[in-house]
Order: sequence, then structure tokens, then C-alpha cells
Amino acid sequence: MPSHAENDKQRIVSLSPHLTEIVFALGKEKQLTGVSEYSDYPYSQGCIDKRCSVKLPSIANYQGADISAIIRLKPTLILAWEGGNKAQDIARLEQLGYPVFRSSPINIETLMQEILSLGKVLNAVSKSEKLHEEMRTQAELIRTLYANKEASALYYMSQQPLSGMGRDRWLNSLLSLCNIKNIYAQLPTAYAQFSVADIIRKQPEIVIAATHQNAASVTEFWAPHLHVFDPTVVIVNPDALHRFTPRVLPELALLCKTVYL
Repeated sequence: MPSHAENDKQRIVSLSPHLTEIVFALGKEKQLTGVSEYSDYPYSQGCIDKRCSVKLPSIANYQGADISAIIRLKPTLILAWEGGNKAQDIARLEQLGYPVFRSSPINIETLMQEILSLGKVLNAVSKSEKLHEEMRTQAELIRTLYANKEASALYYMSQQPLSGMGRDRWLNSLLSLCNIKNIYAQLPTAYAQFSVADIIRKQPEIVIAATHQNAASVTEFWAPHLHVFDPTVVIVNPDALHRFTPRVLPELALLCKTVYL
């Protein structure tokens, strides 16, 4: 990894939206030279400020990283997501001699540790430590508030087809912070399709819709089943909960509060 003396001249390439977002949170966005698709927070895709005075090129998406484009950017540091970016792309960039920071958080604790590690790599130690402490406090407050609560939930992301979370380590670990039990946590896969009939048999108390759809659309979907299934329906922002960033905890706090009203 680069030394602290080199960090102020870093040319950073981010291959994942969550890593781009953390770079912003650590105040190093002006050192970004390329980002992945959907790097759209806190500003529009590829923008480093509200006015979009700089529009960064998109150099990665779900199909893979554009190695040639990355080489042209002459990065001094590449931020990659293990499990999200293709292993062969990460390996190729390392073979070319680029320093690569590998991100692989599975829960809040590992995310907070990664933020500290990135703080060292980006010469943003004080900001990363402050952010780490804020997140630790937020997580502990959630645990304390709901230590004696419990609720069962369906967590889905799509209505056509009806599908959502199974054995997903990240999302299940988040829900566990306030004792929300995913009814499909024991499935063999992280994501799966569900049948309404099976959901009705399981009778979860909560339905969590991680979607950008409006509330009317979500309510309309479940309306035909209200005579046999009448859960509390909660809509959450999938970008905030699904990305490994500090935004996850305020969104989780809102979800937990709504579930236990």
C-alpha cells in the first residue's frame, strides 16, 4: 500500500459504489479518478460535488471492470469488492502491479474495521476513527433499544417475481441488531423466489419491502390477502441498507423503530 507521504497525490479508482461512498465519507473524493456504475451518492453518478464540476468516468459494472480504461487513468490505488467484482479482474489488476484494497464486509463490525483500514490507506485516520466511533455508538444504541423485542419478517426486493432475502449474511446480521428474524434465513441461498401461499403459512408479523416503489404499489400488492394475512408493511431504501456504508445504520434505526411502534 502507498505510504502516507504518497497519499496526498493518490489517484484512486473505485470498483464498487460502497467504496466510492466511503471515500466521500472520509473526505478524499477529490482523489478519485474513476468509479463504478451506480456510484451515485452523495451526488449523481460520477460527480464529486453538487454542481458536478467533475464527472468521473465509469470503469466498472456488474459485467466486470474495464481494465484498459483503468490503465489509462494511471491509478495509484484501486478499491475492489471481493464477491462483487470479478475475481479475475482483481487478480489481473494486481498482476499489473497496482495496489488493490480488497473490501469484503459481512456485518457492521467488519465494515467498521474496513473503514479504519481505509482511513490508514487514504491518510484519513482521524476521520475514519471519528466515523468508526459514531457507527459503534449507533449500533450499540440499536442493540440496547430492542434487546427485549422480537419480530418475524419477510424481506423482499422484487414483486415480479416475488423474491428477496434468504441466507444473506449482511442483511440478516443487520436485522439481528434489533432482533428481527428473517423467516427465510435458513434457505441455502442468499436470495430466492417466494410463494405468497408459503408466506401466508409462515405468517410473518412484518413485511419489509426494500424497494423504490411507492407505498401505494406495495400496499396494492398485498391487499388481496388481507383477510388471511395482515402484517405491518415497512418500506426501506435498498441503497442505504444493501450497500456497505455508514448510511446503513440510520436506515436500520428507522426500520427498527417502525417495526416496533
